Amino acid sequence: MQPLDGKTAVVTGGGSGIGLAIAQRLAGAGARVVLVGRRKARLDEAASRIGALASVAPADVANEAEVQAVFAPLERVDLLVTCAGGAFFGAIEDAPPKAWVDLFAGRFFGQLYACHHAVPKMPEGGVIILCSGIAAGTYVPRYSGGAALCGAVNAMGRQLAVELAPRGIRVNVLSPGLVEGTAIESNLRGDQLTAFWNDTIACIPARRAGTPAEAADAAYFLATCGYASGVVLDVDGGWTAT
Repeated sequence: MQPLDGKTAVVTGGGSGIGLAIAQRLAGAGARVVLVGRRKARLDEAASRIGALASVAPADVANEAEVQAVFAPLERVDLLVTCAGGAFFGAIEDAPPKAWVDLFAGRFFGQLYACHHAVPKMPEGGVIILCSGIAAGTYVPRYSGGAALCGAVNAMGRQLAVELAPRGIRVNVLSPGLVEGTAIESNLRGDQLTAFWNDTIACIPARRAGTPAEAADAAYFLATCGYASGVVLDVDGGWTAT
């Protein structure tokens, strides 16, 4: 018997990157996983890689009505993992404010909407894993709006951990550093992306980016360790220690 047999997990951003790796890890432990994202073709491809335990629910997590439609047909939600959303980099005087608004819409409000609709369907023993990033406590160049976002998610996770504890629901936050593939989901292209990647690697004691599978290992720990709640877990190759 697998540790998560009979459990239902909803993973936003489950079509690629960290979200897909987490969905694969949970399905490997027996969970039925619902992959949520905007691109149906990408979700279908991801589901085919996972197999029979995966289903798809196309939705833009920045749209509360679409998030509600994901959860409406589900009888119960044992695990919620919120990984959807990209990144935006820009100097404060140059970045259009709407870019930060859009970032918050997907990566903050998208996570809040998912919690709002998942919690009523969560039994005792349910688990929520939010996703932020190390910019909440570590300088990342040209990412002031993203730093604010990460701090907001961390605060929401800690608050929800206390609020939902009487109902037997645990809440933790996965806080990745640089992970392979994730910087692609941003406004950086070409030489800008290469420069960002090289400059960031130089800041990391491990001198490499992490892999989605390594981030998924951390998420699996947060999902299955029954005494872990209110945790913000940095997974960053030692970046925050510098």
